[in-house]
Amino acid sequence: MSVIKTPEQVLKMKKSAAVLADCLDILESEAKTKAGMTGRELDALAETFIRDNGGIPAFKNYSMSPGVPGFPASICFSRNHVLVHGIPDDKPIEDGDILTIDCGLSIDGWFADFARLFGVGNISEEDERIMNASHKALHEGIKACRPGNRLSDISNSIQSSIFNSRYENVLQFCGHAIGREMHEAPQVPNFGRPGRGITLKPGMVFCLEPMLLKHKVGLGVLPDKWTIVTLDGSRATHVEHMVLITENGPEVLSHGGNTRKL
Repeated sequence: MSVIKTPEQVLKMKKSAAVLADCLDILESEAKTKAGMTGRELDALAETFIRDNGGIPAFKNYSMSPGVPGFPASICFSRNHVLVHGIPDDKPIEDGDILTIDCGLSIDGWFADFARLFGVGNISEEDERIMNASHKALHEGIKACRPGNRLSDISNSIQSSIFNSRYENVLQFCGHAIGREMHEAPQVPNFGRPGRGITLKPGMVFCLEPMLLKHKVGLGVLPDKWTIVTLDGSRATHVEHMVLITENGPEVLSHGGNTRKL
């Protein structure tokens, strides 16, 4: 698949992104306002909404590598010390939780993939700081998505922002291009020297996803072979936007009908 999408293909990707944005709007609202809501209930809402709007849940039964079972849900539900790939469970969401809801879908064969990071109820000042640092790193990466820049300029912008925040950057996972497949080449690491990789051109669409840790700590994988957690139970964050490169700069598709240019 070409890294550069045609205007017609971009329109199809925008349609997918708009449905996903509406889905995540609903899930975030439910998580924040419905007492006792669980990750499994949010997952059921997501699958129903996606299918009712002509989409196919992209995460469900997704296989990462041989020996790893297909992912059993339509969303990744990552709470507090879960970095990524959390499997929705029946534990009620509680006041003070920080959550990432990551979701993907396809409509007519074109994919959308992004994640919301937010707090529920009364969030500690430290949790607010790490979430703000995560969103800032994402914003800095988006600003680098301009024609003529190189791919690693995005990576370096994310890395520099995280370094200045004094939180820890997670190097094991990365962003990616997207289109006919959810994960297309090239990958977009969250670190690297500037001025390297492909030259950015209008029509390219990337998913940027910085991940931060409260401090330097080891990561582990739960027996489900998907859920990535901090070994000491400390906070971890992940946020993701889907970004189109245009002649005039980056356009964030994760806002759905309210796409924005930076």
